[in-house]
Order: sequence, then C-alpha cells, then structure tokens
Amino acid sequence: MTRLALSMDESVLERARRQAVSRKTSISKLFVSVICMLEQEDDRSQTLPPVTRQLGGLLRSENGSDADCRRLLDEYRMERYGAL
Repeated sequence: MTRLALSMDESVLERARRQAVSRKTSISKLFVSVICMLEQEDDRSQTLPPVTRQLGGLLRSENGSDADCRRLLDEYRMERYGAL
C-alpha cells in the first residue's frame, strides 16, 4: 500500500475525524470510499440521457459557477447516504 500526505485546513481535518469516528472507520478508508463514490457518480452521469445531462446544467449559481451547487449537493448526499 502506498502512503499519501494531504494538506488541509484544521477544520476540515476535524470534520474528517468526526466522520471517520461516526462511521467506525479510519480517515484513509473514508477517503477511499469517497473516491469510489465519486467514480460511481461519474459512471452514472455518463449513462444519463442527453436531456437529463443538459438539465443538470441548470444547477448553477448566479455567478455562473456550479461549484457551490455541487458542494451543497455533495454535502447533502454525504449527510443522507454517508460514504459508500
């Protein structure tokens, strides 16, 4: 297994620790599960019909960036479903 060092704000690290404890897992396993979840999400989005993919573009913030909407959706999914 390969080791990886990540840099993040202390607040994010504390949130990761809380999530790992609540799921009875390590931060490393939590990270792996998030990456797997993102890959599954990408796979699902590739199989969406073209109209559905185009409608997904409607989820944009006023400044034209969908980063805030995606972040909110990701937070909701993590709260609702947890890491896969």
